[in-house]
Amino acid sequence: MSKTLDNLRLYAGVVKRVGYTLTAGMLAPGSRDELLKLYNSYNGHQQPGDSTPVDPFIIPKTDVFELFGNDNATYEGVYECGFGHTTEFELKVISNLVKKWNPRRIFEIGTFQGRTTLNMALNSGVDTEIVTLDLPADELASTKMEIEEGEVRYVKKEVSGERFIGHPAASKIRQVFGDSASFDFKTYADSVDVAFIDGSHAYEYVLNDSEKVFTVMRKGGLIIWHDYTNWPGVWTALNELYEKDARFRGIRHIGGTSIAILTV
Repeated sequence: MSKTLDNLRLYAGVVKRVGYTLTAGMLAPGSRDELLKLYNSYNGHQQPGDSTPVDPFIIPKTDVFELFGNDNATYEGVYECGFGHTTEFELKVISNLVKKWNPRRIFEIGTFQGRTTLNMALNSGVDTEIVTLDLPADELASTKMEIEEGEVRYVKKEVSGERFIGHPAASKIRQVFGDSASFDFKTYADSVDVAFIDGSHAYEYVLNDSEKVFTVMRKGGLIIWHDYTNWPGVWTALNELYEKDARFRGIRHIGGTSIAILTV
């Protein structure tokens, strides 16, 4: 009985602390540190003195406050989240990053339904071109490298890019199809200002896509990766690039998201 009471007291204390931090505490000094502690504990990140496993997410964190100021982006379908999609917050972060960079050309790997593609189109200039590359279902069995079993369902779809088809902003979007491991990126050399990598989450594909995209970026451009904290293949590949390749030493993980970014 005493153990139950202790648990109830502990629960009440946690609720009180979390409630304060997420309401009035937001305005208090040090609120950002408290929010980061809550975020890290929720995501299983190791805290000083913990006996939990070592945090696999070694890339240094940044946050939206350091990247841009107020949220002034435009959205469609922002609340329509689910398997294979960016979260509501992630979509807003990506949209604001695109708006800040004001790119002439965006290159996306992994169209899926085109929700992120559409929102990047809504937050870029009238002359921006968005090239989005997707793997067609009929090439699923013949990819150059093996994809993750859990992502097959994202390839097996009747329509690719359904969110932007017929939309006024679709005039800025050019969809191409193929395997990113064999796709000819040389056509886009030194022409991409923002790249969004959200194709296969397999380790070899993440390395491939990161390398290929890096070679077509304009100086000062921005590379955005999705699912850094969600798929082992992604965090393993990005951790390796961060530790062993000087070109990727500036990668940062945006706290509260699965997004990693690099200014080239």
